Amino acid sequence: MRHLNFFIYTISGTLLLCTPFTTDLTLVNGLIIGKVHWIQLVLLIFSIGILFFSFIEKKKRSLSFNWEDAFLLTIIFWYTATYRWHLNPEPQKLAFAGQITVLWFIISYSLKKYPILNHYFLLVLISTGFIEAIWGIRQLYGWSYSNHSLFRLTGSFFNPGPYSGYLSIILPISLGLLLKQSSRNIVYYFAITCILAIILVLPAGKSRSAWIAATFSCFWVYIMYRLNWEWVKKNWIQYKKRYLISCIIGYILLFGGFSYLYTFKKDSADGRFLMWKITAKAIQKQPFTGTGLGGFPAAYAETQAEYMTSGKATEGEKLVAGCPEYAFNEYLQIGLEQGIWGLFLFIIWLVIIFYKGIKNKRYACCGGIIALAIFAFSSYPLQLPEFWVILIFLGVMCITPNPNQRNKPEPNRNEWYKQIFLIGVAILGIIVFWEQKDYYKAYQKWNKAQMYYKNKAYEAALEVYEPLYPLLKHKPEFLFEVAQCLSKTGRYEKANGYLERAVLLSSDPMLYYVMAKNEQCLGEYRQAEKHLLHAIDILPERIYPYYLLMNLYTEPSYFQPAKLKMAIDSVLTKKPKVESSAIKEMKEKARSMLNNTSI
Repeated sequence: MRHLNFFIYTISGTLLLCTPFTTDLTLVNGLIIGKVHWIQLVLLIFSIGILFFSFIEKKKRSLSFNWEDAFLLTIIFWYTATYRWHLNPEPQKLAFAGQITVLWFIISYSLKKYPILNHYFLLVLISTGFIEAIWGIRQLYGWSYSNHSLFRLTGSFFNPGPYSGYLSIILPISLGLLLKQSSRNIVYYFAITCILAIILVLPAGKSRSAWIAATFSCFWVYIMYRLNWEWVKKNWIQYKKRYLISCIIGYILLFGGFSYLYTFKKDSADGRFLMWKITAKAIQKQPFTGTGLGGFPAAYAETQAEYMTSGKATEGEKLVAGCPEYAFNEYLQIGLEQGIWGLFLFIIWLVIIFYKGIKNKRYACCGGIIALAIFAFSSYPLQLPEFWVILIFLGVMCITPNPNQRNKPEPNRNEWYKQIFLIGVAILGIIVFWEQKDYYKAYQKWNKAQMYYKNKAYEAALEVYEPLYPLLKHKPEFLFEVAQCLSKTGRYEKANGYLERAVLLSSDPMLYYVMAKNEQCLGEYRQAEKHLLHAIDILPERIYPYYLLMNLYTEPSYFQPAKLKMAIDSVLTKKPKVESSAIKEMKEKARSMLNNTSI
């Protein structure tokens, strides 16, 4: 029975660490949603296994409870307390937070019960990095398909950013495993192979965030494993001037490196600086409680509109402005959605884990967490399920005492309440899976509806779309597609009902464009104008809303020569980010209208 227990824990953990490779093409956005459902399924197996063995094992093992556990539970409580239940913007993310909690305690229980799994899971983890690196190399040479039409290199991810971030986390773990080996065994050579494979492909991802994360984390890991602090102290006293000169040169090189990284993709960097600036301004509105989970897009759009109309925005900022789904800085996004208290709890949780990792000499795991923490400063890893799996595994490994260290023996007493807590965790894992199972079928049906939608069979699409509303009303993309189908079939008022909810969940001004078109068809010209002007406030340099205003002002019942002239001038003078045939058509129509209309 013990062997069966060990087998289930081993296989379940392995399957969870293989999450990056999973996808489901039967689902909408199967590269992400497929991974979420995969985690749910494996957690179900894990939970059933723990529940089963907790009742039949003669030797009862309780779940230990520490400060890091308490902080994690407090974070989840805060997520729940600040959640906007009346809007219910992210029910799946809220459920996923519960699943992450279940995963944390289950992995903690498994590693403490079978300490050998610590080393095994580390090997599995770096194996996934090796597979991803080989996958990327194949894509670069055209031997494997990419998951994005614009990028050759994606690995099993949807674009090079998260892919590079994943490799940057695996690299210091591989280095730590290499430096830990006392002899040149099979693990030693495997770690070297993984490191070389990642180094070969990582530059091709062109992710500055990943490069910085990998460099600093590997440097830290090397110092922890190889640096003799007594030797450094002795030489510092003897060669203080040389050390100072070396530090100055290092700072200069570091500054030069960051300057190069900024100019490498300047527009992208400026865009992220603007995102952070707007997000910081949005945090100031609700600094303590935040907007709640899923509140970032709408709060960002509102704040950016206010900033663009304040007269403080520069022309450069207007040009690089976008409508992001994420803040490209996890700490700012947490600060906006969960408030300062939520951010504080999250950082303290990470600090405790990191401290325990150093105390237990889990330097490789700490290196992976450092890479993830640095990468999170300018990307969105915590919006993707596979990165949460890595964080949970590395975090639990950090807090698990090293078997080679001397630790205080656990008291031999029957702590029944801890056993009940463990059983409760397993039951919660089963309940969350059961509550989420309907979403899988909903995403399958949505995928079917999209086929009708893309083929312009709008009535057939609506027959599939509309019953899915109760389950998918938190997805702006879904609401937009339903609204488009309704608009194309002449049900403009009903379409705007869907879009009114969508604008509460998204920062995309396209929603306002469609709402304006619908209002124009209904003869509500002032309302249409209001929507378009608000969209312009969010993204003032987009040409399309001015084009729609131009068409609006030519309506016989709403003909306004002065405003029409301004709209035409804007269409003709504004410079697009990317030239396209659609932009050329809009400009040609504007010229024709200018020549043929009395304004």
